[in-house]
Amino acid sequence: MWPRQWAAARMFAGTAKGFHIHPPAIPEGSDAAAWFRRLFIDEPGNFGLRPYEREQWDAMFFLQGIAEMILVDERPGLPRRVMRFILWGDDLPSANNAGVVIPAGVAHALRSASSQDLLMVYGTSTTFVPANEGRIASSVEAAPLPAVWQEYLDDA
Repeated sequence: MWPRQWAAARMFAGTAKGFHIHPPAIPEGSDAAAWFRRLFIDEPGNFGLRPYEREQWDAMFFLQGIAEMILVDERPGLPRRVMRFILWGDDLPSANNAGVVIPAGVAHALRSASSQDLLMVYGTSTTFVPANEGRIASSVEAAPLPAVWQEYLDDA
């Protein structure tokens, strides 16, 4: 994957970006489950089959802060897998520094996992298309008041 578009973003300490997923490209007339089995199980080394130019893959690198990331593989025909891990920014040199590549069909969410803002650089395999930003569970981004705070305010 060679990103066509790069961007930088800051997430403030204590914030999150809820689950979203980019739609995979499935050839017309193909069964989704059979297509993914062919790509990732039957012919995993045949990179010429992969339609990078027609679907958004993300590549993320963290420059500052600590990120908690959750990935959920939702591609038809493949086992549903959940991966949850911590990534440290380059300002904290360690074995926890890594870049992450997220294929289309894998839901992903992240949050700032420290008291420090999270700075990231990310690339996408296609130019950004808002309609392809499939939101799944992003209400966490609204950051509602804790219930006990709201109860106190309601009693005022």
